Amino acid sequence: MNLKKSIKPLLTVLFFIFLHNWAFCQKASLINVSGKAEIRMEEADCIGEARKRVIDAASVDALENAFGRVIVQGTNTYIENIQTGDKVETNTQMNTIGNSMVKGEMVEIEIEKLEWIVRDKANPTGIENELWLLCEIKGKAREIASVESNFEVATLNCADDEKCKTSTFNNQDRIYFSFRSPVGGYLSIFMEDREEDIVYRLFPYSKMDGDFENAVPVQSDQEYVLFSEEHHKDYFPQLSRSMVDPIVAYTTKNQLFNRIFVVFSENEYKKPILDVNQAAGGIKTIATKKFYDWVSKNKRNSDFQVSNLDITISQ
Repeated sequence: MNLKKSIKPLLTVLFFIFLHNWAFCQKASLINVSGKAEIRMEEADCIGEARKRVIDAASVDALENAFGRVIVQGTNTYIENIQTGDKVETNTQMNTIGNSMVKGEMVEIEIEKLEWIVRDKANPTGIENELWLLCEIKGKAREIASVESNFEVATLNCADDEKCKTSTFNNQDRIYFSFRSPVGGYLSIFMEDREEDIVYRLFPYSKMDGDFENAVPVQSDQEYVLFSEEHHKDYFPQLSRSMVDPIVAYTTKNQLFNRIFVVFSENEYKKPILDVNQAAGGIKTIATKKFYDWVSKNKRNSDFQVSNLDITISQ
C-alpha cells in the first residue's frame, strides 16, 4: 500500500476484519509462552487474512496452554486446565482474540515458523490438493488479573457515532473513529501496512506538535469522533480544521487486509522515533519491527493499553 499526497493527506487503508475490542489493563508478571496453529486456505481467503487468522490462533493456543481454556456454560464462565481437564468457575475479566475468549494477553510475539504446505485430500473422484498455513510462535504473556479502565473504540463510515458504526467499507468511503473512555488519558492511533512493512501513525494528526507530539490528551466520558472536520473544533478549539488528516478507504483489489492499533494510557507516554513520509503528505511512519518493539516495551507498564481494529474494504 502506498500513501499519496493530495489536496489533503490521503491515507490508503487496506483490508481489515472488524473487531470491536475492549482494552484491558492488568498488573501481572510476564511468563514465557509458545503456541502453534494451522488453517486451511479457503478459496475466499486472502493471504493477509489467512496470516492474521493463523497468528491469532497460535496466540490463543499459547495463552490457553499457559492460563487454561475459557469455557462458557449458560451464564457461568469456567477456566479449564489443559493438562488435567479440571474446571474452575471464574469471574475474571477476559480478553478476546480471533473470536476466542482467553485469560491473558500476549505482550511480545516472535514468529518462529510461518509456512505453506500442500496436503493430499482423498475424495471419490480422485486426489485433490489442499493448501494449509502453519504457524508457530513464542513470546511473553501475562494473565489478566483485574481491569483498571476500559475504553470503547469503533470505526465509522460517516461522522455520526450512533448510526455509522460498521465493519465494512467500500472504495472511497471516508473512515472515522469513535472513542470514549471512563478516565482521562492520552491517545494515539497507528496503522500497520503489512505489504509495505511499515506502520503509519494516524493520530496525533501529522501537523500536531507541542503538547500533542507524543499522544493526544482526551477527557473522561467525552464522546470523540476523530478524523472529522465537522467535530474537530468541539475537541480542539485552539487548532485549525486544516490539522485533520482525512482517511479514505481505497483498494485496487477485491479485498485486502491490514490492522489498526489504538493506544491509550492514563499517564503520558513517549512516542517511538518516527520518520516523516513526504509522499503521504507528511504522515509519520516507523518500521514494523521497531513499532512492535515499542509496543512490547510499553506494555510492561500496566497503564499502557492497546486495542486492535480490523475492517473490510471492498471495491
